[in-house]
Amino acid sequence: MITLHRSGQYRFYVNSGYTQESPYIYVKHESHTAKFSLRPVALQSNNGFSRTEIGRLQQAVSDARDLLLKHWANRSEDKTVVSVQSLLSIED
Repeated sequence: MITLHRSGQYRFYVNSGYTQESPYIYVKHESHTAKFSLRPVALQSNNGFSRTEIGRLQQAVSDARDLLLKHWANRSEDKTVVSVQSLLSIED
């Protein structure tokens, strides 16, 4: 997994072995996970997040879509956190 960002209690990441799949991002908090496609930004799966949380997460992903797609285009196998200032922000 390649962590792209951490915002409060949320971790935004992609799997390192993604080659043929359309651009996506996972969001994780404790045992909850959600997967969003990036073209277009849409919820693909949700395991445990409330509707309110999903709405906030989808908005954050949408706001950062261009940066996330840029990372996707430049993907690497490096498993370090990508330092992109203010990539995503979630309001509690």
